[in-house]
Amino acid sequence: MQRDCAKNPNPTHGRRFEKFKNSTHVLLIAELPFQVAQGNNTEMRTLRIVLILLVCSTLGSPGTVAQQDRIKLILDTDIGDDIDDAWALGFVISHPPFTPLGITITHGNTPERAKIACKLLHITSNDNIPVFIGRKTNDKVFQQYSWAEDFTAKQPDKQSAADFIVQSVKLYPGEVILLAVGPLQNIADALRKEPNLGKYVRRVVLMSGCVYGTSSNPGTPVREWNVYQSIADAQLVYAAGLPLTIVPLDSTTHVRLSDEERKRVASHGSALSYALECLYRLWLSSPTDRMTLHDQLAVAEAAAPGRFFHKQETLPLIVDDQGYTRIDRNRGKAVTVCLEPKRDDFMKYYLDELTSH
Repeated sequence: MQRDCAKNPNPTHGRRFEKFKNSTHVLLIAELPFQVAQGNNTEMRTLRIVLILLVCSTLGSPGTVAQQDRIKLILDTDIGDDIDDAWALGFVISHPPFTPLGITITHGNTPERAKIACKLLHITSNDNIPVFIGRKTNDKVFQQYSWAEDFTAKQPDKQSAADFIVQSVKLYPGEVILLAVGPLQNIADALRKEPNLGKYVRRVVLMSGCVYGTSSNPGTPVREWNVYQSIADAQLVYAAGLPLTIVPLDSTTHVRLSDEERKRVASHGSALSYALECLYRLWLSSPTDRMTLHDQLAVAEAAAPGRFFHKQETLPLIVDDQGYTRIDRNRGKAVTVCLEPKRDDFMKYYLDELTSH
């Protein structure tokens, strides 16, 4: 225990105050003089008063987060085809420091995708988090859509995703992290509405790109899905001079969910873990399929910058016309690139969050 003793600067008053403190309590000891009459004599005695103050208002109890430590965040997701999006949304709503301002839906059949997000938020008692639909680019459906096809208890907001993004970052200038784990239509549309978007955001974190290569082909860059599905939008976002961090395939392809890790989540027994297991089963196309945690690594970077990577490089990047993420020292804008993931540290952190409620 740390001791901090301070005496009254005026000793003629005869009072002494001591303060002992640790992380959860403050102990105040006050010694006050008073007179006691004994026959014809008066004796000075000291009354020792001990006060124990629980300082929960400033330090918080275990599991709580001080208001100044909370992180305002918008998750932009193409939930509904690959399984990592749903599990990333589960991460966002399970991480206490996050204050999700809203979930924006991007790419493809966005109205159908939005139903999955709405249902997942509803059954986990997160109806206070609004969902916003981005522009629809096709009518495709995937197996996970069936999980929410008849769901109506929570509806998306009528405001467009891009309008919501612009409105939110202007409402909280310098405070909001844009976390985009799908193709970049919504972020690009927000930039078209507000070219100075970068002046308002705290950070922009993307699951995006491939700079050097993947775990299976470390020296051969490939086109990454979120980039080449909407090349013009990706080019705009990468060229905008945003405070941009990417978690690319170079890192994410090293992190896959093991059977034991999946069982840990499924056996937790919460509404969230049950929903994630249901969606996982709908996603499986064969018994040997395993989820690669692309989007969850980006969530972790938003939550704890740099903590789960051995290396971060600042590189001048562009998106070329074929959808490759290239280093270009003449035209590229500075981007922080997260490399060499700390797989086991990240997985413990992630699974602890999913199974903590």
